[in-house]
Amino acid sequence: MEFRSKLTATTLKNFTDEKNFVGKITDIMANIGFIADKDKSYTLKDHVEYLLKACESAEPATRSKIENHLVKLGRKAVPMLVSSLYNTSGSTRGLVAMVLIRIGGYSIKHLENAAKNNSDVKWISDYIIREIEGSKVYLGDFISTSSLEAVLVG
Repeated sequence: MEFRSKLTATTLKNFTDEKNFVGKITDIMANIGFIADKDKSYTLKDHVEYLLKACESAEPATRSKIENHLVKLGRKAVPMLVSSLYNTSGSTRGLVAMVLIRIGGYSIKHLENAAKNNSDVKWISDYIIREIEGSKVYLGDFISTSSLEAVLVG
């Protein structure tokens, strides 16, 4: 009987946690105007834009999850992330910078092109590039920086 009541309490807690999570996601979608059209095919660009918009009002734990997810997207998200430097600000722009730094060297050419095309983002592009170059890990002859980035970024 005691086992059954613990199981029921755990099941109820899990259900409540899931319901709260779904409620939070629903609130985020409502706040940022998430498109409800279920038949729409979402592009990677839509996905990145949605996550960055969600960051604007997200709690720190959620922002951390979004940052990690964007890093996992890796190289394919870099062009969208670099272009988002033009229209983000504050902590969201900081998150984008951190993601680009974590993705690493592949971001550099995109950042250099962005700086050439828009002097307003030159300072942040230069900053991110310096951070990337300063964070390279050298492991002697065992792993080159580019192969290490390939392992980390995918």
